[in-house]
Amino acid sequence: MKRLISRLWGWLKALPVRAKVLITVGLVALLGFAIWAVFFWFAFQTYFIDDEVDESGPVFDSGVAAGAPAPEPATTAAAPTSTDASTANAATPADEPAQAATPSAAGDAAPGPDESPPVGAMPGDEISEELQAEMDEVMEEEGMPAEVEVEEAMPDMPEQPQVRVEASGPFINRSHPTTGNAMVLGDGTGQRFLRFEDFRTDNGPDLNVYLSSAPQDAPAGQFDDDFIDLGDLKGNVGSQNYEIPREVDLSRYSTVVIWCVRFSVIFGAAELVPG
Repeated sequence: MKRLISRLWGWLKALPVRAKVLITVGLVALLGFAIWAVFFWFAFQTYFIDDEVDESGPVFDSGVAAGAPAPEPATTAAAPTSTDASTANAATPADEPAQAATPSAAGDAAPGPDESPPVGAMPGDEISEELQAEMDEVMEEEGMPAEVEVEEAMPDMPEQPQVRVEASGPFINRSHPTTGNAMVLGDGTGQRFLRFEDFRTDNGPDLNVYLSSAPQDAPAGQFDDDFIDLGDLKGNVGSQNYEIPREVDLSRYSTVVIWCVRFSVIFGAAELVPG
């Protein structure tokens, strides 16, 4: 080996200067290409570095968010029934003497937060006896009753959007170990999101999320024959969301695929089952 190196060194020294320059440039170019191939084309460093994300549930255009409690319908306070009124009356003995209100040093006590102030107590609310008599006269002339009772039912309100799981399925290993769950979330308006939870796979170059028409156990070469590309994989670890175009038919594109675009390798897959 020592003799071989000595002979090569002697051969290089005997070369003309131009040849030495060309050989040096070639070696530098070869080294640069090797570095580019290792770190940029094959991206071997990605196999040893996790790209972790942790997205919360998606927020729909309707304003509802996945994981948020559904809005409760409005309720109205029930009017006291005749039974409740009679019970209240029975609780106060008829022969109990009424207690006179005692004014405080600053005047009558102010009404509590849930009490209405006395009629005419607010500035500008006073009605003179002449005006009240005139109003009563008009009502009598027009035959208006003293009370007009109304009992309308609650109006039909549109149903509030609620997030539901429309389809789901677990990830299975393909060329790389892959775990977690994929689910399709919808709010009933037609907008849908694909969400990964407890997701983990190996990192790699040019990983994308596909919806494929091939079943999850199909040969690897079939997954990019008929597919919908939802974009780059956001991270190889963690929860993440991808909006599904409204026109996508999930009964056809029912397989979620983690696909390496550069090398046509499937990392993992999940079959979306409705329900």
